[in-house]
Amino acid sequence: MKDNAVIGFGLGAVVLAAFLLLPPAEPLTAQGMRVIGIFLATVVWWATVGLGYPSFLCIALLAMTGVMTPTDIYAKSMGHWVVLFMIGCFGLTEGLKATGALHRFTLWFMNRPFASGRPWMMVAMLLLACTILGSFISITATCILFMSIAASLLDAAGYHKGDRFASTLMMGIAWASTAASSITPVGFVGNVMMIEWIRADYGYLIGFPQWMIFGVPTGLLTYLVILGVFRYIIRPDMTKIASVSTEYTRDMRAKLGPLKTEEKAASAIFLAVVACWMTPSLIGDMWPQASAYLNMMGYAVPAILGSCLLCVTHVKDRPLLTFQQWMLGVEWVTVPLTAAIMVLGVILGLPETGIMSMLTGTFKPLVAGMPFSYLLLFTLLWLIVQTNVMSNMLSMTLVYTIVLPIAASAGMGNPAALGATIAAAANYAFALPSATTSTALVVGSGWVPVDHMARYGALMIIPTLLIFAFFFYPLAALILV
Repeated sequence: MKDNAVIGFGLGAVVLAAFLLLPPAEPLTAQGMRVIGIFLATVVWWATVGLGYPSFLCIALLAMTGVMTPTDIYAKSMGHWVVLFMIGCFGLTEGLKATGALHRFTLWFMNRPFASGRPWMMVAMLLLACTILGSFISITATCILFMSIAASLLDAAGYHKGDRFASTLMMGIAWASTAASSITPVGFVGNVMMIEWIRADYGYLIGFPQWMIFGVPTGLLTYLVILGVFRYIIRPDMTKIASVSTEYTRDMRAKLGPLKTEEKAASAIFLAVVACWMTPSLIGDMWPQASAYLNMMGYAVPAILGSCLLCVTHVKDRPLLTFQQWMLGVEWVTVPLTAAIMVLGVILGLPETGIMSMLTGTFKPLVAGMPFSYLLLFTLLWLIVQTNVMSNMLSMTLVYTIVLPIAASAGMGNPAALGATIAAAANYAFALPSATTSTALVVGSGWVPVDHMARYGALMIIPTLLIFAFFFYPLAALILV
């Protein structure tokens, strides 16, 4: 471990030891003190050591608290369906990437006739394709795909790393792939986690089409804001790109050739999985039994079956996806992180810990009589600033755990809409490489200087706050009744 990681691990251990030794104060129980100690120590380790083995350590320590049996701990963490859903989605993404379907989709957008000879329009179409794809596949996969396309385009135009337009284009890819994650439930694993928490805590199931009703317009509005920042605030020189953009996209499409059988097959499997996700909410009135069955399958089963079908389906004696490709495409560090957050969400809410009683007893008097709009603005400002600095899933978990019980106990707002708003807004991190994998990728590639992203990413905080406070939440509250 590096020195900072050693110090961070030691600090987390001290926090844990303090909560193990201190006597509980009402309404906290001894079990609650142990859970809080593990939770805070894990947060310190995530921030200073990393997201990988500290997540496994968190699960192991929780199994030692006695608040739940080890078997239940494992079932609510690594055995949770959200983990299988993630692994299945990574397989679907790899299948689309391996067959070339993702690349063709992107170039189709860039090569539209109305974008020919108009560099701003070509950039807009590139970012639109990024936004659409990013709403269904992982942020990391989306960002890597579009970075590779943009890098070859920038090289062909004679741009260099650090040039203003090059930095802006790569930053736009990071921003678009990040903002896209709020459009559908599967755009970000935190959305699916939030849907599960809301179902378990408040008995409300948010359907795929329901989410899209408020997710799609929010994503497109954010996309327009990003274009506005680029066009009217950053205003990079696009002279070089104008001369090569049309020729480049045509050459790339020529290299791809006609649509291949494997691309069609992979796309058909992916669309079938999406249909399974969307169908239960659409056919509930007409075919209630079929709807109930698909609801029982949830998000994980179609994703796993789709990935397996990609492995089984052969074109020209080759599988659309090999198992090795599937496993290499999984972002494994996010698996234990998600598992740890899922079980923490369950344990923190257990009555025998006294944690929720403590939180509501402490904060409910502070918000009594406060207009809900004030609470919403404060919550979103806290969330958006925090998620621009640290993990979006950690930010989402902290804010949900504290705010939702307080708002619900005070009868403030719509719990389902507020939970969805927290999950979606937690994705909107544009300022620092520590915020998301997409910002880390473009900065780490050398194309985007940290100061360039920090300067313009900070400008996105206020528009993001306004979008979620006055557009996303009201629309979600209207739908989720």
